[in-house]
Amino acid sequence: MERVSIVGAGIVGICTAVALQQRGVAVRIIDERDPGTGASFGNAGLVSIDSCIPIAMPGMLRNVPKWLFDTQGPLSVRPGYLPYASPWLLKWIRSGASEKHVSLLCRALRRLHKDALVHYRNLLGARGFNEVIRLSGQLHVWDTPRKSAGDLLADRLRAEQGVVARDLSVEEITELMPGMARTVRRAQLYENNGYVATPYQLVQRLFQQFIDGGGEFLQQRVNGISPHSDGAGFRIITSCSDLRSSRVVICAGAWSKRLLKGLGIDIPLETERGYHVSFDSSALDLPMPVMHKEHAFGVTPMGESIRVAGFVEIAGLDAEPDMSREAALVAHAKRLFPALDTSRKDRFWLGFRPSTPDSLPILGGLDNMPGLFLGFGHGHTGITGAPVSAEILANLITGTANTIDVAPYAINRF
Repeated sequence: MERVSIVGAGIVGICTAVALQQRGVAVRIIDERDPGTGASFGNAGLVSIDSCIPIAMPGMLRNVPKWLFDTQGPLSVRPGYLPYASPWLLKWIRSGASEKHVSLLCRALRRLHKDALVHYRNLLGARGFNEVIRLSGQLHVWDTPRKSAGDLLADRLRAEQGVVARDLSVEEITELMPGMARTVRRAQLYENNGYVATPYQLVQRLFQQFIDGGGEFLQQRVNGISPHSDGAGFRIITSCSDLRSSRVVICAGAWSKRLLKGLGIDIPLETERGYHVSFDSSALDLPMPVMHKEHAFGVTPMGESIRVAGFVEIAGLDAEPDMSREAALVAHAKRLFPALDTSRKDRFWLGFRPSTPDSLPILGGLDNMPGLFLGFGHGHTGITGAPVSAEILANLITGTANTIDVAPYAINRF
């Protein structure tokens, strides 16, 4: 097989490259950035094999106005960007309106996530896996003592997919997390989930495997992709090259929409801007990641740092960062963990999540453009969804049958 060109050196692109190499396929990766320095750099680093609940859920509509106009809340839209985001937001709301549809999305997310650890072992090998993956469990917490209707629905949907979290009493929460604020009244423990030492380290580890395996990396900006004039393959115009490839895989995350517009392909992909604040690891003793579900942020013990990540801001790729988010994340973390030494803060970061309205990534090809494959749109679960997505894409590219139904991830669902 001729060399496959992958546009994008984030976790999905790198996993796909290694998966293809393991099948004996030559691969070229093209990205203007250092591998793993986009959304793959600053996320919460969670490997959530039990994650199967889409963002949009029944009953959510009544909360949307409050979220949209609370600039320090879990979801906000910049007023000037609202006209551009409205079509995507309407699709997002509709995607969660029907419990029947949400149940189908849960099933598709479960299939994509449940074997993530197995596939990371296959990609990294036993030694690499043990160096970068932490199997600690995850704790989800709430301040409200009673489960809402939405919480109960989510529990039922998870149970349908074989996911059962352990509900903890207040006493059990205190025993597990003695430094957590007593305002937390409810928690669920996901014992099968974990996290990565640092997302950047994970991507760089896989990237080094790729290079050692004979892979080619071009650190160049891709300015456009078009079908070749002779009808065979594609032309890739970069900042300093004019390339030709018979097979192209778009794994460019939030930038995929712009690249595909040049091919006449319009997709409902929006940029969910997320932020993180990191502290030196000495700032807090934390045995596992903790997600505060009501305030939509997480705290992860990560390598030599404690990372506090969260928020969804709809403002596109070009707006300046909202610097007030830094203080909001620090305040949230301090309320949850009063012992957090905030003087140990060392970084503030903004990244761009590529998100679809239904929380499922876009994976697969297009009937009218043979040789073009798509792998993006993982939203909040890129680290978890990447290895199985890579398996799906590698199988499609090499003509190997997939063991799971890939139709739910196809672009023609929109």
